[in-house]
Amino acid sequence: MKKTILKAALFFSLAAAFTSTAISCSNSDDDSSETISTIDPSNFKGSIAAGTTVTLDPSKVYTITGKVLVESGANLVIPAGTRITVAEGANYLIVDRGGKLYINGTATSPVVFEGTSHKQGHWGGIVVLGNAPSNRSALGTSTSELGDLTYGGTDNNDNSGVIKYVVIKDSGFKYNPEKEFNGLSLFGVGSGTTLSYIYVTDGADDGVECFGGSPNLDHIVVTGVGDDGFDWTEGYKGTANFLYVARKKQYQTATEPGNRGIEADTQDTNPNTTFGNGVSNPTITNATFLGNAGGSESQGMKVRAGSNGQFDNIVLANYTTGLDFETDRTLAWFQGGSYIKNLRFVNIATKSKAKNTAGTAVDISTIYSENASAVGAGAGTALPDWAKGWTGLTSYDTTDAMN
Repeated sequence: MKKTILKAALFFSLAAAFTSTAISCSNSDDDSSETISTIDPSNFKGSIAAGTTVTLDPSKVYTITGKVLVESGANLVIPAGTRITVAEGANYLIVDRGGKLYINGTATSPVVFEGTSHKQGHWGGIVVLGNAPSNRSALGTSTSELGDLTYGGTDNNDNSGVIKYVVIKDSGFKYNPEKEFNGLSLFGVGSGTTLSYIYVTDGADDGVECFGGSPNLDHIVVTGVGDDGFDWTEGYKGTANFLYVARKKQYQTATEPGNRGIEADTQDTNPNTTFGNGVSNPTITNATFLGNAGGSESQGMKVRAGSNGQFDNIVLANYTTGLDFETDRTLAWFQGGSYIKNLRFVNIATKSKAKNTAGTAVDISTIYSENASAVGAGAGTALPDWAKGWTGLTSYDTTDAMN
């Protein structure tokens, strides 16, 4: 999702069970603030005020019915085993710069976000804004597509909290063809944030997208999303270790069957980009990407718009094209060093193709090394052991991704 800025409406009443908190609330008739001590979990929306902490009760089921905003200086704590349903529409959770989200799931009791009914695009998703740089301005800041809030800055080590052992289902609400949510959107998030054991499934847009920043992610599973599995732009420089990303065969003939395993940009085709904060250059290791032949963007890895990157131990399976690279800056980087190692192709019609900025085809068959024994996320094309159980999955393989 790299689209125009979304002017999302703000909601100002919060519904949650919590411990010792102050909530800032307002409505169209009264803009004053007030402190609320008990609230109905069936109507969870509004702003958590700076200086306060909301802790949810895992014995209750919460229903998000609007926008939940964690303001700068506020904390939202979601204990292991908490279940949060979300009403249909532009309803989502967003963390402002300086706010902190603690999703404290465990392998035996993950936190689950899901729609009140199950379908792609039922609700928004989770959005986190940090103080790490974006390359959209010399100051390292920009305005988020979601929530119309400032993100970014100069602190690569910024800490937005902990997101661990969480399942995100039915996300990706679409306002119009140009504006839609991802499962998890990271805007200028820093490396001090913990992002580990995250499962996004049956979403309408991307699974996880990084807008600049330097977040380090590990043990990520994405299945059955309508667009890309893992997406980045705006000078993202973090790491992603142990990724298992797969299409679902049930969507192969759908209008949005799923697109790329990875879509990588750096914004150098945008005339407003300032490169003082650098190009995208993440490190991706131990990853498996399963596709199918549906749609026009059946590509394992689409790297373009000046993005750099370093890749090791990658399995690509069942895509029409394995590597699809574009633009002079991207090609110069990968032709200048050994940045794609231990790549394994499984049932890939075209292993690699590329074109320069002028649109001329370029041979990139020499920029990567192959390894037929590469295991990717841990078990080749099969679901690795670390992804079993907490995701609700016990197995997954190419037959689950492609008809």
